[in-house]
Amino acid sequence: MLRKFLSNSILINGMFKVFKRYGKKYLVEIILAPIFKIFEAIFGLIIPLIVKDIIDNGIGSETNPGLGLDYVVQKGLLILLLGIVGFIMTMVCQALAVKVSSNYGYLVRKDLYKKINELSLAEIDSFTPSSLQTRLTSDVVATQRAFTNLLRLAIRAPFIVVGSIVMAAFVSMEMSWIYLLCGVLLGLSILLIGYFSIPYNSRIQADLDKLTLIASDNLSGARIVRSFNKQEYEKNKFKKYSDRVQMTSKALSKFSSLSNPFNIAIVNLGFILVLYFSTFSFKSGTLSDGDVTVLINYMTQISQAIVVVANLIVIFSKGSASGKRIEQVLSSKSSLIQGTKIADFKSAPSIEFNDVSFRYTSQGEDVVSNISLKFMPGQRIGIIGGTGAGKSTLMNLLSHLYDTNKGEVLINGINIKDYDDISLKSQIGFVSQNPTLFTGTIESNLRFGKKDASEEEIKRAIEISQSSETVKVKGGLQSYVNRDGSNFSGGQKQRLTIARALAKSPKILILDDAFSALDFKTDYQLRKALNENLKNVDIFIVSQRVSTIKNCDEIVVLDKGRIHGVGKHEELTKTCKIYREFCQSQGMKI
Repeated sequence: MLRKFLSNSILINGMFKVFKRYGKKYLVEIILAPIFKIFEAIFGLIIPLIVKDIIDNGIGSETNPGLGLDYVVQKGLLILLLGIVGFIMTMVCQALAVKVSSNYGYLVRKDLYKKINELSLAEIDSFTPSSLQTRLTSDVVATQRAFTNLLRLAIRAPFIVVGSIVMAAFVSMEMSWIYLLCGVLLGLSILLIGYFSIPYNSRIQADLDKLTLIASDNLSGARIVRSFNKQEYEKNKFKKYSDRVQMTSKALSKFSSLSNPFNIAIVNLGFILVLYFSTFSFKSGTLSDGDVTVLINYMTQISQAIVVVANLIVIFSKGSASGKRIEQVLSSKSSLIQGTKIADFKSAPSIEFNDVSFRYTSQGEDVVSNISLKFMPGQRIGIIGGTGAGKSTLMNLLSHLYDTNKGEVLINGINIKDYDDISLKSQIGFVSQNPTLFTGTIESNLRFGKKDASEEEIKRAIEISQSSETVKVKGGLQSYVNRDGSNFSGGQKQRLTIARALAKSPKILILDDAFSALDFKTDYQLRKALNENLKNVDIFIVSQRVSTIKNCDEIVVLDKGRIHGVGKHEELTKTCKIYREFCQSQGMKI
């Protein structure tokens, strides 16, 4: 059990790894804060000895007259002085702890957010977005709270316990075994609480990830939920995981709630033993009135310190689970292979897929298999296929959002893994099948891919994407965009996301089912504008509409991740059965 506890212990887990990452920047404060607290604790341990001196020498007894009121006042002022100095040291420690922990929280959130944005989609998929949100918020708060208490109390409380045992032995060696026994029993109590609480906290954080995912899905899909009258279904789904968190929290609370009563019972046992055995020593004359008072005082200090330690175990066990989760993200590396070659295409590049295969998980099946294609500069490429055919996956590989499991994607004869990823993506305009607008203005959304885009580039992108009327109706470029563009129609969002891709003046433009929400007239006008204005750009159009891709220079037909035909429209209607079925299902004459 000890080995398992130590393997999860707050001494060697992710929480302290996270602290170590950022502690170096505030090493002085981290050293000074506990030192001030230790000095305050030392004063607290000295004061009972002064009280003993007042009782034995100041007040005295019938057989030993005291030194009088002046002596008592003198010692009392010394106690007051030690109390004031201890208070000042405590305040200094608090200020240092708050400074370090607040800056620590800021730096962790900043680096965590930066790391999340550096991860490839493969890592984000493995962590899940909801889990990353929880790690970025509640997990950081949990470790921040643990860090604060680490500086303030984690050293003081054990120091008080050990110090009280040592001081009690100094007063009466005969009574020291009682304090040592209490210390061992209290240590075992803390060991048991830590053994059970850390796994429960890990489970709670994992369930909170699922709750965040459910809540996020419910809020983003509120219109769908209400239109299908599925509010009760969503409530029950949320309740299921909420109940799991509640049950786990209750189980954790049971172990935590045992801590204080058990520790208090041990301390009370210590009080009884001290009072019982001190009676014999007092009668024999080996203990004075002051000695008995000091021994009881040190047992009281142990009692108070153990309550603090028990609370710290709860705080640190949660911080332990959260720190491990944060460290998992901070220590992870993007699986995308990146080179150093700068992608600066002066004109439309040539593109080649050389025996490419890809699967999203190592245990899963290939989503695309043995894809070999070659396209000349400036071509319009249409990609068509049913749901799950691998169309979007192929475009994700071309955009270097994922790395191929087999084969290679070449641009101008160079593997995309050899390009610097930032420069490569600056040459690619990508419009996904799920158009996304960010909270802000129309202009801020259009400048998302190229912050320094000129007014001419913005205007040109709006005109080509057929968004002029949308911008005008909404009140201009400074018109406000709600979260996820909820104040825009599907067609308006698609056109604005196309405009955003065009504003960065790409040499490769990928339109992944970006025409699905457009009427046929707008679809035609947009394709015409693209052909007339982007002659020096490779354009990939993914669509299930034959009319959208029929005039492309080359059309690729995919089914179940494999190529079933490549050629022009007229050729494919004769040679490719799947393409012919698409044409017939859409009422086209062959």
